[in-house]
Amino acid sequence: MISKGFLKSSIVYTIGGAMPMVASVLLLPFYANYLNEKHFLQISFYISISLLFQIIFTFSLDTFFGVKYTQLTSEPEKQKQFIGTTSILLLLIGVFWLVVMALIGDKVIQMVFRPDFEIELWPWGFYSILTAFFNSYFKTCTNCLIYLKKPMLFLGLNFLNVIVTLSISIGGLFMFPESIIGPMYGRLISGLVIFLAAQFVFSKYGTYKYEKEFLPEIKQFCIPFLFYGISAWVLSQIDRYMLQSSIEKADLNTYDLVLKCFFGIEFIQNSLSAIIFPKLYEIWNKQDKLSTTKESNRYFNVFTAVNIMQLIVFCIAIPLLYKLLITKQSFYDAAKYIGILAAGYGLRSILNFYLATILFTKNTTKLLQIFGISALFQIGVTYYASIYFGLMGVIYAGILTKILQVILSATITKNIFLYEFNYFKIYMVPALFLVVNVAQFYFFPEYNIKLYLLQFLVFAILFFFLFRNEIKQVLVQFKMMGAEK
Repeated sequence: MISKGFLKSSIVYTIGGAMPMVASVLLLPFYANYLNEKHFLQISFYISISLLFQIIFTFSLDTFFGVKYTQLTSEPEKQKQFIGTTSILLLLIGVFWLVVMALIGDKVIQMVFRPDFEIELWPWGFYSILTAFFNSYFKTCTNCLIYLKKPMLFLGLNFLNVIVTLSISIGGLFMFPESIIGPMYGRLISGLVIFLAAQFVFSKYGTYKYEKEFLPEIKQFCIPFLFYGISAWVLSQIDRYMLQSSIEKADLNTYDLVLKCFFGIEFIQNSLSAIIFPKLYEIWNKQDKLSTTKESNRYFNVFTAVNIMQLIVFCIAIPLLYKLLITKQSFYDAAKYIGILAAGYGLRSILNFYLATILFTKNTTKLLQIFGISALFQIGVTYYASIYFGLMGVIYAGILTKILQVILSATITKNIFLYEFNYFKIYMVPALFLVVNVAQFYFFPEYNIKLYLLQFLVFAILFFFLFRNEIKQVLVQFKMMGAEK
């Protein structure tokens, strides 16, 4: 049974959680219009560095927090101790890595980046790492607020983060033109503000004492998830690093911008998963054996339909928004790559089919195997593809990696769950979307909105006849859940 209060809180958490992503997307046109070629490239890589260190600083404590806090429901005092211990541990990890990077970061950056990119540790590289520390502390704090059931504080702090980031970043672009001062200080100062806010939350709701009794569980849970997070970063970021010496800065910027536009797609995919997965777990919990069923499969079928239709709409809308919001025509070339990049995202529904069972059975090791092997594969293939085939080689390497993820998921999880499903609906429909877009790019390499409008029509008709019963049943089910008291 889902109450109105629960639904209201869920909406608040969803909106609050989306705000950092919204801020990132809103800043893209400003970066594209007001930064020169070199500065846009620098911002992209400094943000990428920050994302990596946010994973390292967080140490997956944001994920572990909800698991352990829920287990301590009957012990309120222990919950406070755990909140305090989490805060102290994040601070210790942060200080350690900040010192390490202050000592060796300059040499690492010199090894990774081309000299003409002028990416340096001091000051901007270290500011990026420091921003990651602030953000990791805040991210764990917001997870804490979810379990403390403080939705309005959660929303308010995220809103504060967005306002400070946007105002300083955009204001700085105009006050300090032809420099990255505005964007970098926008991220740094907003990071400091939310860090102080997070410190207030941890101090208010936790007992500020380091309790070693939590450490064994933290290490057991967080270390595998840390490597999973790093693997996920590799899968989403490593291609830009490999392309440094293979293509011009302008082309690298164009490719980076269109990939950042996919943040919105990933957010919707993750939101759909967050809605669907609890229902799946409810279904599987009632069964005597670990097995997919027609009832659970219909949710994946609906996800497939929604995912593919949103990707087609995305391919139609983004090039139009480019011309509306971005003045530099060099970025318009990104339109021709959008379909083939979207093709790989179409496989997310298959990956979710297996990911749900991994999470349900708590097989974190298998999750690490899938993403770890995929990350190593992508590093190797992307390296050679970038050398011999340039940008197109990297794009196809990304698609091959997503296909490998599906194969690994099916192979590695076959012993933890009994999979019974319609192969055409689960596998062939996303595969059809992939093949259509790869073929479309091969035969019609230039962007043509009419082809995507035709795709929209064809897939809408296909889904009407193929999934209409599943879609109707899922909508009815969620309506019934919302009506119950």
